[in-house]
Amino acid sequence: MYSPTAGLPFDDEELESRLVWIWGSPRSGSTWLLRLLAHPSTLGDYAPLGFNPPARQDRPIDVLPVNESFLANHLAPLVRGALYDDAGNAVTLSSFFDLHTRPNYFFSPQYEDVWRPEVRRLALVRFHALIERAGRSCEVASPLVVIKEVNGPHAAELIMSVLPRSRLIFLVRDGRDVLDSQLSASKPEGFLFKGETGAFRTTEERERWVREQCRVWVGDMDTIQRAYARHPEALRRTIGYERLRQNPSGELGALAEWLGLARDSEWVEGAVEANSFDRVPEREKGPLRFFRSARPGTWRTNLTKEEQRVALEVMGEKLEELGYSA
Repeated sequence: MYSPTAGLPFDDEELESRLVWIWGSPRSGSTWLLRLLAHPSTLGDYAPLGFNPPARQDRPIDVLPVNESFLANHLAPLVRGALYDDAGNAVTLSSFFDLHTRPNYFFSPQYEDVWRPEVRRLALVRFHALIERAGRSCEVASPLVVIKEVNGPHAAELIMSVLPRSRLIFLVRDGRDVLDSQLSASKPEGFLFKGETGAFRTTEERERWVREQCRVWVGDMDTIQRAYARHPEALRRTIGYERLRQNPSGELGALAEWLGLARDSEWVEGAVEANSFDRVPEREKGPLRFFRSARPGTWRTNLTKEEQRVALEVMGEKLEELGYSA
């Protein structure tokens, strides 16, 4: 009888246990966290490996960073943008067309006993290939594969249920700061649109957009929390962006220890210093750039009173649940 693990040139369970998923909302500090964990390697989306190994190695690389695999987006593609319906369910291709009720749908629940093991196999084979190819360019030693996946949190439950031996990092940031950052990035001159029309053109469009983004943030948090609740306690961890900003060395050191990484205080301090906001070139940071301000609480001055009211109306209950005060 066919087995989805047959013929694999590696221990599937051992490799799965070396996968680490970072889930959160966009603009939550996830790139910074990935850069910290990958140090001294650096991120490079178009580099041959998707990252740049250090020019000089004093030890084998034990973390391979993946700056978005988009596996979640392809398994559960969204329609109408990254929106949630009134019941808090992501509006995916499947839900929008009721495909889950059709047995002919490739990912029909009636056939999940067949496709779920194959999705797992596909993910493991793909990440194993990354490890193999990294090993041809530099020295690696049973590395963790740390995957930042903050543009597909609507599918966090699916991914984590298919790969239950992997680790889950839930990165949380005040939703109002997330909204504030998204507003800047979505302006015509913001880095997401680079001179195009932007996400909104009128005050009315901006108000609708703000409300929708607040709903998306709540939906993302709810979805990740459900995945988190079902994941083994020993394999999950919550990281607060604000705590990470306040005490980066302490939080990074504790996280590295939890991940089983051999890291001394010199490495921790070096990672924090090398990836500090102050080290970003001036031309690459500012209100409309990817590297924006790295200061929690800017929503208090950047959001209008009406936007703050809407944010509290839509996000308030979830903000309180996650430990944020009004």
